[in-house]
Amino acid sequence: MDAALAFRLLLIVATTTSCSVYAHCITKERDALLSFRAGITSDPQNLLASWSGKDCCQWRGVKCSNNTSHVIKVDLRNKFFLDDLFAPFYSLSFRGMHGKISPGLLTLHHLKYLDLSGNHLGGVGIPIPSFLGSLRRLIYLNLSCMDFDGMVPPRLGNLSKLQYLDLDNSYYDYYGYGNVLLSEDMSWLPHLPFLRFLDMSGVNLSAIGHWVQVVNMLSNLRALHLRRCKLVFKYTPLVYRNLTSLRMVDLTNNMIENLNPTYWFWDAGTIRHLDLSYNMAVGPLPDAVGNMTSLEVLRLGGNNFCGVKAKTLKNLCNLRELTLSSNSINQDISEFLQGLPSCAWTKLELLDLTSTNISGEIPNWINQWTNLSILQLSANRLVGSVPLAIGSLSKLSHLHLDYNQFNGSILEEHLSSLVNLKELDLSYNSLNMMIRPKWNPQFQLSLAYFPGCKMGPRFPLWIQGQRDVSYFDISDADIVDNLPDWFWSVFSNVTYLNISYNQISGRLPRSLEFMSSALIFDLNSNNLTGMLPQLPKHLVELDISKNCLSGPLPRKIVAQNLSDLLLSDNYISGAIPSYICQLPFLSVLDLAKNRLVGQLPLCSKQSFISALILYDNLLSGKFPSVLQSCPDLILLDIAENKYTGELPAWIVNKLPQLSYLRLRNNLFSGSIPHQLTELQNLQFLDLANNSISGSIPHSLFNLKAMMQDHYHREIADNPLSWSYSRPGSTEIFDAKYDDTLEVVVKGQYLDYTSNIAYMVCLDLSHNNLFGEIPNEITSLVGLMSLNISHNHLSGKIPEKISLLQSLESLDLSWNELSGEIPASLSGMTMLSKLNLSYNNLSGRIPSGNQLQTLIDPASSYIGNNYLCGPPVSRNCSGPEVARGRHDEHQSDSDVRYLYVGMAVGFVLGLWLVLLHSYLLGRGELLISTCLTSYCAD
Repeated sequence: MDAALAFRLLLIVATTTSCSVYAHCITKERDALLSFRAGITSDPQNLLASWSGKDCCQWRGVKCSNNTSHVIKVDLRNKFFLDDLFAPFYSLSFRGMHGKISPGLLTLHHLKYLDLSGNHLGGVGIPIPSFLGSLRRLIYLNLSCMDFDGMVPPRLGNLSKLQYLDLDNSYYDYYGYGNVLLSEDMSWLPHLPFLRFLDMSGVNLSAIGHWVQVVNMLSNLRALHLRRCKLVFKYTPLVYRNLTSLRMVDLTNNMIENLNPTYWFWDAGTIRHLDLSYNMAVGPLPDAVGNMTSLEVLRLGGNNFCGVKAKTLKNLCNLRELTLSSNSINQDISEFLQGLPSCAWTKLELLDLTSTNISGEIPNWINQWTNLSILQLSANRLVGSVPLAIGSLSKLSHLHLDYNQFNGSILEEHLSSLVNLKELDLSYNSLNMMIRPKWNPQFQLSLAYFPGCKMGPRFPLWIQGQRDVSYFDISDADIVDNLPDWFWSVFSNVTYLNISYNQISGRLPRSLEFMSSALIFDLNSNNLTGMLPQLPKHLVELDISKNCLSGPLPRKIVAQNLSDLLLSDNYISGAIPSYICQLPFLSVLDLAKNRLVGQLPLCSKQSFISALILYDNLLSGKFPSVLQSCPDLILLDIAENKYTGELPAWIVNKLPQLSYLRLRNNLFSGSIPHQLTELQNLQFLDLANNSISGSIPHSLFNLKAMMQDHYHREIADNPLSWSYSRPGSTEIFDAKYDDTLEVVVKGQYLDYTSNIAYMVCLDLSHNNLFGEIPNEITSLVGLMSLNISHNHLSGKIPEKISLLQSLESLDLSWNELSGEIPASLSGMTMLSKLNLSYNNLSGRIPSGNQLQTLIDPASSYIGNNYLCGPPVSRNCSGPEVARGRHDEHQSDSDVRYLYVGMAVGFVLGLWLVLLHSYLLGRGELLISTCLTSYCAD
C-alpha cells in the first residue's frame, strides 16, 4: 500500500477516535463482539484473550469513539502470518484464528474499520459473507490472506463510503490451495465512489472482459492491485479517462504476452508506480514506457523482453526504482548504465539487473549514483574485480553480486563506508575476502552470503560483531579451523545458517534450544563432533551429514516442526528412537552410513514421510512392518544392513507412491513377489546381493514408470520433489530430497543427489534367480541400467533387447545364457557399458555403431568359449572355430551313438554266449569256431 495513502486513511480513523480509555462500551455492541468470539473455534495467538469484562472498549483490537462510545474499529490482523515470510513453517498457531465470522457484527452500525486479514475464518466452499455489505459506514475493509472460497459478493457495492478494500487472495492462489475467489460481475465496484485503494489480487477475473471500463469509473482510485487475476488483456478504447488520481498500478503475474502500445495505462499520466513483473511479455520495451514521465517506480522483472535498450527510458527523470530482472539486456554494463537517464542518476535508489545477461566490468563511475540503496546484479557475466567505488555508495543497504565471474579481493575499503549495509551477497565468485580478523565494520548485516568465496583458512573473526544476522552462509569457503566459542551466541537469532563443505572442527553444544528463530541448519561436510544436540523448537530442516557425530540419538526432541532430518555418514550408534514416529511433519529422514542397530520403532499413527534412507547400518529383522503406516513414502533405501526374510506382498497396497526401492546387500530370501510389479511409480528397483530365488516375474510390463523413456520424462514429473500438507491444515508445502545416494551403475558406486529422480534402474544381480529372461523386460524402454548378473538364468538373450534404447549399462554376466547375441544390440545408441561375460553364448559378436565405443569391449565377452569376431581373438572362419562348432555338434551325436551301440552290442553279445553254449552242448565245435572267427572279423 502507498505509504501516503495509508497515512491518510489512518488519520481519518484517528480523527474519529481517541484513546479508548475514556470510552465506555455499549451493551448491545459488546454482545455483538461476544457473538463474534463465539464463532471462533481456535485462537492460538490469544487475540481474544482480553475479550471479557463489561467494557469492550478496553479489549484488544477494539476501539470506540470518544464522543459516542460506539465501536468504530475492530483490528484482529494476524501479523505473524502476514509480516513473516517463513511464518507458515513455524506451526499451525501462526495461522491465527479458526472459525466463522458471526453475523452478529451487523449490530456494530457505526463500525468504520474492520481488519480480519491473515486469519482462517473461511474454508472450502465458504465465500466472503455477503452480510458484510450491510456495514454501511465502513471506510476500511481488509479481508486479505483469508481462506474464503467462491464468488465475491456484489453486496459489497453497498459500502458506499468505502475508501480501502483489500480482498487479496494471491497467497492461496499461488500455493495451489483448493480455495478460489472469483468474480464474474464487477458492476458493483462503481458504487464505491470514494474508493482509493483496491486490491483484488488472486481473485479470478478471467470472465470479465470489460474490467478496464469498470475500473475507469473509480475517479478517486489511487492504488490498483490486480496480481494473479487471470486478466483478459485486449484493446479497450476509453471514451474518456476518469483515472485522474491513479498513482499505483500492480498487474503482476497475469500472463500478459505483449505490452500493446494502445493499453490504457500508458496514457495515465499520473501513474508513479507501474508493476508488470512476472508476465510473459516479449519483444523490445514499448516506446510508450518512455512517455510516462511521472514514473518513479518501474518494475518489469520476470518477463521475456529481449535487447532491452536504456535509451527507451531516457525521459524518465523521476525514476527511483528500476527492475529489469530476468529479461535480456545482453549488453556491456557500462554501456547500459550510461544509457539510463542521466537526470535520474542521483535519484535512483533501486537498480535490479539480475539475470539480464549483462557483461563486462562494473565501471568506477558507479559512485555517481549517490542515492543508490539497493544494487542487484546477480547471475550475470560480470568479470574483473569489484571496484572500490562501490564503497563510496554510503546509502547502500543491499548489495547482491552473486553468481558472476568476479575475481580478485574484497578489501575493507570496499565495505568500510557502507554504514547502512543490511544485505551482502557475494556467492559463487572467485573472490578472496582479504579482511583483518580484528576489523570492526560499521554496518550490521541481516543477510550475509559468502558461499564459494575464499574466506579461510582461519574462521572470519570480523563477523563476531554481526549480531543481527538472520541469513548466514559461508559454505564452501575454504575454512579449516575450529568453530569459535562465540559462534552460537552471536547467531542466536539466525533463521538460516549454512557452514557446509568446509573443514570446520569443534564440538556441538548439548542444546541449541535458545535459537528460537532458527528454521534451517546446514552443517554438512565438516569435522564437527559430539552428540546430536537438542534442536531449536521451530527448526524445519537440519543437515549434519558427513561429520563426526557419535553416541546415540537424544531420548527426546522438541523440534516438532522438522520436515528434513539428515544425519548420514557419522558415527551415531544405538537404536532409532521412537519419537521419530511422533514428528508430525517429517518428510525426509536420512540416517545412512552410521552404526545404528535394532529395528525401526513401531509407530501407532500414520506418518507423512516421503524419503527414508537408512543404508549402511547394522539394522536387522524382517522387512519393516512399520512402513505400512507410511503411505506417502516415495524413496526407501535400507540397503547394506542385515534384514532377513521374504519381501512382503503388502508393499503395493501400503506404499502406493513408492518410486525408489533399494534393498541391496541384505539377507532377503524367497521369490520376488509379483505384487511388486504393480507399483505404478516404481522406476528404481535394486535387490542385488541377497538370497532371492525363483524366476523373474513376467508381470514386469506393469512397471509403468520404467516404460517411459527419458525424452518424455518431464522435470515436473520429478517424484523426489513433492508437496505435502500437515495434519489439521490445508496448507501445502514443497519438499525435495537433495542429499547423496550411492547407486551402483556400470559396475561402479556413483553418488547421485537430486538427479537420482531421472535414474531408471533395475538391478537383480547376485541372487539365485533361475529360468529364462522374460521377454516382457523389453517393454521397460525407460531403463537406463539393467543388471541381472551372477544368477542362474538360462535360455537366450531376448531378441528384442534393442528396444531398450535408453540403456546406458547392460550386465547379463555370470549366468547360463546360450545362443547367439542379438545383432540388433549394435543399434542401442546410448549403451556405454556391456557385460555378457561367463555365459554359454556362441556365434559372431555383433559389430558396428555403439558397440565399437564400449568401455573395455574385450572384457564384455570373456568366458564364452564359442564367440568369435572382434573384439575377441577367435576368427569366425578359422579352423579352430570350425572344429569347435563341428566338435560341439559331433559330441552330441557321439553321445547318442555311443548309447545305441552299447545297447546293440549288449544284445548281440548275450546272443552269442547263449548260442556258443548250445553248440558246445551238441559237440558241434567246428560251427562254433567259425562263428567266433566271423564275429571277430
